[in-house]
Amino acid sequence: MADAPRSPWRTVLRWTPPLVLAATLLPSWLLFPFGGTLGMVGWLLLLLAGTLLAPPSLLVLAVHGVRKRRFSRPMQATLLLGLIALAPPLWVLGETDVAGTARARAEGAEGEEVDGDLQTVLEARMAQLREDARLTAAAAAVTVDGRLAGTAAVGERRRRSGIPVTVDDRWHVGSVTKSMTATLLAVLEDDGLLSADDPLPALLPDVEMAAGWRACTLHHLLTHTAGAPANFRFGWQNVWPDTAEELVAERRRYVAGVLGRKPRSPCGERFAYSNVGYTIAGHIAETVVGEPWETLIRDRVFAPLALTSAGFGPPRGEHPQQQPIGHFVLFRRRIPMDPFKERADNSPLMAPAGGVHMTVGDLARYGAAHLAGGQAAEPTLLAPASWHRLHAPFRDDYARGWVRDEHERDWAGGPVIWHNGSNTYWYALLMWLPAKNMALAFVTNDGAEQAADAAFRALARDLSAFTP
Repeated sequence: MADAPRSPWRTVLRWTPPLVLAATLLPSWLLFPFGGTLGMVGWLLLLLAGTLLAPPSLLVLAVHGVRKRRFSRPMQATLLLGLIALAPPLWVLGETDVAGTARARAEGAEGEEVDGDLQTVLEARMAQLREDARLTAAAAAVTVDGRLAGTAAVGERRRRSGIPVTVDDRWHVGSVTKSMTATLLAVLEDDGLLSADDPLPALLPDVEMAAGWRACTLHHLLTHTAGAPANFRFGWQNVWPDTAEELVAERRRYVAGVLGRKPRSPCGERFAYSNVGYTIAGHIAETVVGEPWETLIRDRVFAPLALTSAGFGPPRGEHPQQQPIGHFVLFRRRIPMDPFKERADNSPLMAPAGGVHMTVGDLARYGAAHLAGGQAAEPTLLAPASWHRLHAPFRDDYARGWVRDEHERDWAGGPVIWHNGSNTYWYALLMWLPAKNMALAFVTNDGAEQAADAAFRALARDLSAFTP
C-alpha cells in the first residue's frame, strides 16, 4: 500500500523555526560592522532571536525529538541556530556588574594611602580603572593650587581600533556645559546687561508666555526651579540647522513653545533637573546681546580662561578617528557613534545645556578657575561676589550649574563641588575641593555611566591624599 503524500503545509511548518531564526540572525551579523544606528539595530535583532525566538523553538525541538527519537534536517538546523542565538543573551546575563565592582572597589579603598608622585600614581590607577570598569578609553587631569599636577589617558579612540587616546584629545563633557552657560550669564550680569533676578518677560519681551512663567527669573532657570520640563517634546532631535542664524531661530521657536504652556510647578518651589531650562537661559543670552550662544561663550568664557581646545558637539578631526569617538552601550555591547557617519550627539538646539567638548586638561583648568575665583580677593573673569553666587546652592544642593555637597567629607577636608554630564555616548565628571585647592577632571568615550562614575569618584578620593 502506497504512503500518503506529505502535505506541503507540514513541510513549511517544519522549516519555519530555522528559517525565522536565520532571517533574524543574518541581518544582525551583516549590520554589526557598521556601528552607529545600524549596529544598534543588529544587536537588538540578535537579542530578539536569542530571547524570544530561540527558547520556544528549542523547547518544541526537544519535545518532538523525545517523541520521535530522531532529529530531521529542519530540527538539526533549528538546534544549531538556536544555540547560536542563545549565546549573546547568556553572555549579557553572565557579565559581571561592572558598576557594582567599581563601587565595591571604591568602598574598600577608603582610607588607603597612596604612594609615589601624583603623575605616576595617576597613570597606573587610570590604567587599572579602565580595565576594571571595561571602558573604551578614559582620561584624567588634576590641578593643585591652580597648576596642572598630573594628566593621564588610556584606551582607544574607537573600540578595537588599536588607536590610543592621548592627553591632547578632546572629549564631550555633556551637562558640565551647564556651569559654563551659568558662568556666561554671570559675565553678562557683571557687564550690566541683565540680572539673575530679572523676570523672564523682561528678558524675552517678544515671547508670549503663559501666566505661570511671569514670576520666574533667570535664577530659577539656572537652579532648576523654574518648573521647566526635562526635555523638549518630540521632534527636537531632528533639528540640525545649517547656519548660526537658523539655529538661534529654532531655539527661539522651541523656547516659545515651552513658555507658551504653563510650567510643571510654581517657580522656586521644587527642584526638577531641566535641559530645557538651560536652553532657555542660553537663548536669553542670545536675545540680550544679539549673538549666538556659541559665539558668546567662546568669546566671553573660553577665550578669557584660555580654554583653547573648547568646541561644540562631538569632537572630530579632519579625518575619522583623529579624535575619540563616543560609544553607546546596549546590553553591555559598545557601539561606536562616529560623527562622520552619524549625528553622534543631541541636537545643537540644546547645546547650552550640554554641547561642549574640550581636552581633559582644559576641563580641569576650567574647574580650577572656578575654585580660584571663589577664593580670590580681586576680580578675575568675574567679581568675587559673582563667583560666590554661582556656587551658592538654592534647592537640593544645586547652585547655578554646580552641585555643592555641603556635607563634610573627611577625604576632601570639607565640601565637594561638582557636576557631571553625558549624552549617553560619553561621560564626564568635574569636581573641585576648596579645602585642598584641588580640581579633578575625568572623562570617557564610553556610555557606561554608572561604572565610570563609581570608578572616577573612588579615584578622586584617593588622589585627594596628595594634598594636606
